[in-house]
Amino acid sequence: MYHLWKEGQTSQTVFKGVARACRKQIREAKAQFELKLVTFVKDNKICFYKYINNIKKGKTNLCSSLDVGGNLVTADEELNIFFDSVYSGKTACPQNNCPPGLVGGVREQNGPTVIQEETVRELLSSLDVHKFLRPEGIHPRVMRELEDELSKPLSIIYQQSWLTGEVPDDWKLVSVTPIH
Repeated sequence: MYHLWKEGQTSQTVFKGVARACRKQIREAKAQFELKLVTFVKDNKICFYKYINNIKKGKTNLCSSLDVGGNLVTADEELNIFFDSVYSGKTACPQNNCPPGLVGGVREQNGPTVIQEETVRELLSSLDVHKFLRPEGIHPRVMRELEDELSKPLSIIYQQSWLTGEVPDDWKLVSVTPIH
């Protein structure tokens, strides 16, 4: 239609009408494809993430982080230092802002937060065993099958980290990239 319009064989209004209808059909087909992709994401996760990664290509600058002084943090090492500072003893999380699911319901008023072993066990049992190997090198299936053995030590580690405001050194070795 574009070539016909350029050669003068059709009017501009006809060309615009056909182009508009074509764009509408493309949008509808794309919406149907995405809906079908989301509907069957549990059955075909690889295709879903492949599509998402193709959409993201070329969009590397997600957002910026600011340090305490309001300066822009850009380098990976600076981001690691920034996130490390968040876990220092200077910051505290009030009880109503705690991560959902990790905090037990029983505690003294204004007392320390308690991360219960049962809650950690429930979270481990809800891991998806079909996911890929995690960054720490432990497959989710292993963590799920060993939930009874892992829940106590993990709850102790999380509790100590919460109370002291410190993170184990091994957790600081990863390169952190924020996703906003």
